[in-house]
This record gives sequence, C-alpha cells and structure tokens, in this order.
Amino acid sequence: MTKPTKTINIKIDSKLVKNFALEIGFDNCGICEANLPNKSILFFENWIAAGKNAEMTYLERNIDIRKDTSLLVPNSKTIICVTLNYHQVSDEKEFYISKYARGKDYHIVMKEKLAILESKLKQEYPDLNLRIFTDSAPVLERAYAFKAGLGFIGKNTCLIHPKLGSFSFIGEIICNAEADYDDNIITDHCETCDLCVKACPVGALSIFGLDANKCISYHTIENKNEIPEYTAKRITNQVFGCDICQDVCPYNQNIPLTKHEELLESEPAKSLNLNKLELLTNSQFKKQFISSSLYRAGKRKLIANYKLVAAKK
Repeated sequence: MTKPTKTINIKIDSKLVKNFALEIGFDNCGICEANLPNKSILFFENWIAAGKNAEMTYLERNIDIRKDTSLLVPNSKTIICVTLNYHQVSDEKEFYISKYARGKDYHIVMKEKLAILESKLKQEYPDLNLRIFTDSAPVLERAYAFKAGLGFIGKNTCLIHPKLGSFSFIGEIICNAEADYDDNIITDHCETCDLCVKACPVGALSIFGLDANKCISYHTIENKNEIPEYTAKRITNQVFGCDICQDVCPYNQNIPLTKHEELLESEPAKSLNLNKLELLTNSQFKKQFISSSLYRAGKRKLIANYKLVAAKK
C-alpha cells in the first residue's frame, strides 16, 4: 500500500532569502505565490493560437504545466525569482552578436548561482522541496518576475525594471514552502512610448506581443531553415540575435553595465568570423562553442547568417 505524501508546513524567511541571493551575486530578487492570474495564461494561449511562435513548437507543449507549477514541484506554493544583469556597451559591429550571447551561456551561469542559493536554502530548511529553473522548463518566467515585483512587461515583450532596464536574465526556484510575498508590483511604465515598436525593422512588435514569424532574433537563432525574404532583406549586420528593441528603450539608456565577468564578451564570440567557422570541423565547433549560447544556432546556421550579412557589404 502506497504511503500518503507527508505534508510539511514551512515558511521561509523572505528577507533572508533575498540577502542570500544578493550575496551570491544576483542583481535582484523577488518572491511571489506559485500561481498566475488567468489573463497571463490567456495571453500566452492566444499568442500560441495565433501562430506567433513560428516553428517553436515546443512552446505549444506542456500548457498544463505552465498553468500549474505543482506538476513541476508537488504542492508548490512559492516562486523565488532572481535576475542577472548582462548589459554591455552598445557598439556598432560589422557582424553583430546579441549582447546576451557574447559571454558564457547564461543557462550555465544562472544555474551555477541558483545551485548555490538552493544549497543555502536546503541548509536552512532541510525539509524544503525545491527545484531550480532558467529558461529550461515550461514556466512563464516573465509573468512570475512581474508578479514578484522585478519589473513590468514592456512593449518589446521584455521584463523592464525602471532602474535596471531589460538586459536581464531571469531564473526561478519553485518550492513547497510559504513566504511573505512581494506586493510592490511595478505597473506598465511604457505608457505612450512606442520607440521599440517603431524601431523594429521587421514590424515584429505590436499589442499582440512578438511575432516570431518576422523577428530577426528568431530567424538568426531558432529557425533552422532559410530565412524568409521579408526578414532577410531587412537584416543589416545581425548574425546572431538582435537588440534593437532593447537598445532604443528609454529605460536602457542609463543603466549599469553587468558586474558578471563571465557574461562579458569573450571567446568564442570575440574572435568569431566566417573564415574561422568554415575551417572548423563539427567536433571542433562543438568543443569550442558548447559553453556558448552561439552553439544553439549551430555551425551551418551561423555560416549562412555571416554570408547573408557579408553579401550586403
């Protein structure tokens, strides 16, 4: 006979958790209940139904988990949300790589820091059941970060903090404990500003969110097929990603640069060029790029992107 699951009532100290997070190096931390208002879920479902996710079919799966975090962590009650600033100097490059991909793969960096926070929490609360996430499971991260008071969702669809801007990675720890929750929700401060919408060269932004079918970032990273003519014609120097909608945002004009050295531009992004890519074998490419976000696009895709940009010079 299966024993019933033991219910353990734990309440974590929110102030202590936030102190841990900041000591570890996170730039911000907020805590909220592990549930979302129906409007957040409905917006996502309508976005999927409208086909705005292009060929990212993985976003269509596990909708039930997105609605109910207890399917990830049984009896989940709380989500600890953290951010890491990756802002770097906005420079003109002949072949542009998005700021988020110039250093070490953010999944690795975020998970390493979350693992430290997880360890500290387990030491403090041995019976706590928790899991760490960063863009690695069907969790509506920006919606939870908004609920935890870490920013508002801007018209560029990014999480924007009034003082930290939008160049931030988001991570979570979902746990089965209660906590004192943040109620300082930051409301929409875009107001009448639509600089990002106007600046997007492919018109991928609207009140309906981001249309990945047009988006330069999607087509230079996720799309494994040939880039559609409509978007290809409007690409200028982007070989991996695009930061235009963030660079023009007023909230990103006077924000601090990242303090995380591992996220700064480094190899292999620093010396990446078409000649180097074409000389690499597949195994050499994997060895050199496995710890970089550039690996997601793959060698063949990066070569095609470089050739597309080079042809316009």
